Amino acid sequence: MTYKVLSLKWRPQTFADIVGQDHITQTLVNAFKQDRIAQGYLFTGPRGVGKTTTARIVAMALNNPGGPAADFDSNTETAQEIADGRALDVLEIDGASNRGIEEIRNLREQIKFAPMNCAYKVIIIDEVHMLTTPAFNALLRTLEEPPPHGKFIFCTTDVHKVPATIISRCQRFDFNRISLRVISERLGFVIKAENIKVEKESVAAIARKADGSMRDALSLLDQVISFCGSTVRHKDVVKALGLIPQDLYFDFTRAVREKDNELMIKLLSRFTGFGVPAAEVLIGMGEHIRNLLYAGIKNGRELLEMNQEHQNLYDQESAAWDKRDLLRISQVLSDASAYIRRAEDSYLLLEMTALKLLELDRSVSIDALLTGEIPIPADMQPTTSQSPATTGKKITYPEQDANQPSELDKEAKLAEPKTEEEKNDEQSSSENAVSETPSSDINDKRIVEPKDRKSPRIALKDVEIAWPNIMENIHRIRPSIGAVLENSTPVDYDGSIVTIKGSGQSAFNLKMVEKHATVVEEVISNKLGQALRIRLIEGKSKTPINSARKDEKPSAEVNLDDEKTLDRIVELFDGEILR
Repeated sequence: MTYKVLSLKWRPQTFADIVGQDHITQTLVNAFKQDRIAQGYLFTGPRGVGKTTTARIVAMALNNPGGPAADFDSNTETAQEIADGRALDVLEIDGASNRGIEEIRNLREQIKFAPMNCAYKVIIIDEVHMLTTPAFNALLRTLEEPPPHGKFIFCTTDVHKVPATIISRCQRFDFNRISLRVISERLGFVIKAENIKVEKESVAAIARKADGSMRDALSLLDQVISFCGSTVRHKDVVKALGLIPQDLYFDFTRAVREKDNELMIKLLSRFTGFGVPAAEVLIGMGEHIRNLLYAGIKNGRELLEMNQEHQNLYDQESAAWDKRDLLRISQVLSDASAYIRRAEDSYLLLEMTALKLLELDRSVSIDALLTGEIPIPADMQPTTSQSPATTGKKITYPEQDANQPSELDKEAKLAEPKTEEEKNDEQSSSENAVSETPSSDINDKRIVEPKDRKSPRIALKDVEIAWPNIMENIHRIRPSIGAVLENSTPVDYDGSIVTIKGSGQSAFNLKMVEKHATVVEEVISNKLGQALRIRLIEGKSKTPINSARKDEKPSAEVNLDDEKTLDRIVELFDGEILR
């Protein structure tokens, strides 16, 4: 007796035998029970999922000897003739070889005549999308109003090529890819019936290779049995189907984790040696990353369809990875898979993608950076300028003795009327100070102090004239502070303190400038040649930002943690507070 391949030997013969398409079989079974059978059906979906098989089963159910029924006997003579393609009243034609208008005209003539042996004359057109436009047009009238004994069933993998006028005259059923679990269960049933010993992991490998097609899965199983015999081991399945061993994928992730360029180059050479298309290698890498993610989840091992040894390997490898890094790697592989099939040199693209993964840095939590748990990397430290603002050094002013009067006290004292004795003492001390100061010390000072009270004093107008240049220097040294003070102007000067009025800035922005006031003070002092302080006021009032009105209550308490967080962000990324 001629050998029958598994895909034909185990082809479903009833609605109950169809697996993975419950939404379709349930609808058809109910249609037969309720006697609501349509004149035309359109079955669409990927290859090997049961479209043509379902069409034959519908024809069997229609021509059941006792009348249309979903629970028909598949062993009757009529059912056997339909299953073998010998039934005179069930015409199964190929749309690719019978695509012209003449063939469709012949079908129209044949369906007019009553069936010879069956209750219904059923026309099954496989790959119906291959028909020409005139052929489809010739079919419209007959499809819409066929004779009572006529039924049409169309099957296609490219439903978008079928005219909308045809689709609207049929009941459309979309067949889905069959899941790995369903394919594995069906393969297990066939393996048991064939009395073959197969490892569980081998069944899972065949199911993955089938890519959602039950026919492909049975064909692959047939091929593996021919290679291995009655006992099928996983290593033999890898050889028979040309699969890439899992060890290479583990070496791949290890090379990425350890930034091992030499190991990665050797792996890429081995991948090429298997002769597997680059797209399939990329898919295998993606599945390996997915398995690592599953292994790192509680009870995720149950989703890994493999033996205990491989599950332990995935547990160990997953423990060395951060899930965020695995997700980033998965995204890179996914982006490459989108266009690797269209690439002129797909393996070159695969190699560049693998080398790109070696340059990925470890993921760092932004919370850990802001809280200071993780130190700022050296390459993120702000550099580029010699000014204290950009080097992170704070400007230090000479400490003032508590017994000595402050600058403000001195200014206030100067404004008071002096006695004749005080004027003489001041003049003599000033002359002594000037004569005792070496000229080299004076030239080395970056900030020129006023020599005496008779030297020309700086006026507010001088500050206003120099303000554009001052802002330009601040922008260069500290862009974030320059952005806040961009529209500000000096409004007052009392000899040692420059009052700066903000324009439209928020209180937070002004407080940020106040915390880094030494940067602004140094720029102003260098420009004007005199040590000066600054005071900031809000745009609509003369009230300094660090003072509150006595008759107003604060609208909300300032969250110190938020301020620290924002300050940390500005420090890390040299950010700017935008209004």
